[in-house]
Amino acid sequence: MNSSQVQVLLPADDYGRLADRLSALDHDITPLLWSREGVTLTDGSVIADAGGVPTGDADYAPVAAWVSIGLLFGGNLAPFVDAALAPGTLRWTQACLAGTDAPPFQQLLAAGVQLSRSDAPNDATAEHTMSLVLSTFHDWAGRIDRRRAGDWLQVPWREVRGSRWLIVGFGSIGRKVATLARAFGAAVVGARRSMADDADLKATDAMVTMEAIADELPLADVVVLTCPLTDETRGLVDAEFLSALRDDVVLVNVARGPVIDADALLAWLDGDRAATAVLDVFDIEPLPGDSPLWQHPKVVMTTHIGGAGSGMAARNDDLFIAQLDTFLAGRAPRLLVEG
Repeated sequence: MNSSQVQVLLPADDYGRLADRLSALDHDITPLLWSREGVTLTDGSVIADAGGVPTGDADYAPVAAWVSIGLLFGGNLAPFVDAALAPGTLRWTQACLAGTDAPPFQQLLAAGVQLSRSDAPNDATAEHTMSLVLSTFHDWAGRIDRRRAGDWLQVPWREVRGSRWLIVGFGSIGRKVATLARAFGAAVVGARRSMADDADLKATDAMVTMEAIADELPLADVVVLTCPLTDETRGLVDAEFLSALRDDVVLVNVARGPVIDADALLAWLDGDRAATAVLDVFDIEPLPGDSPLWQHPKVVMTTHIGGAGSGMAARNDDLFIAQLDTFLAGRAPRLLVEG
């Protein structure tokens, strides 16, 4: 390897899919392929062990890295990040998720590495949110039970048209949820920490600050949490927040589990109300088998799959190639996380 080449670390399992696109970039890239067996060049020669310790005379100095969805789902995020950081040369990493609160991502930021989150899951997360609200409004669980029982009942159902939605944390996912909800005839209010811009105003019927959401809670038929997990949003949905909601509200969490105070949520659900909690994320994942949420009659839940649509992997590939090109050209990649 000569000094003009830039080393890019990526999971070995993803290289075959990206090889032609990497070679087509107008940069002298040397791909480094990580697996639990070690780090290799594309010809199979090993240059470092799985922890990023060089095994011979070859230079091991990645400046960019790619955390793919396969790496994450394979349980390899932590060792991959350790290997990427080992030589102290890493400058930028592209993540495959919108949320970057996992400890290995925080490890990258603490080391001074630029980290870009991903907006590739956002379309799927919005679609997943819409499908869960529709299923809840239409009581599909009840319909299926009645069909299995051979019970012919014509039960009225709740329409999205004319409902009012409050989307808390109005970023990219929130805007996509708003677009789908408004297409069904819902009115949408977005809430965010910073001032709304023109894109936010066009995507909603109204925008409020996070400090003003208390006035909106009693009005909302649907409350969707799409905010990042920060010190400000941890425990945001507490007993006071929940007590302000309508008795028939649908509360959707596709953000992070700790945004909701779990004890307060259970106490609220056990009260005399017809509300539903639609949960894709939890304080502890996988959700423990003894959690009352599994069988709670007022809970609709999925297993943190909001972004796992069939098109997410391809969108993440596109994002990584575009972002890598931007980074290697000396420009700032999109979606950088504040350290």
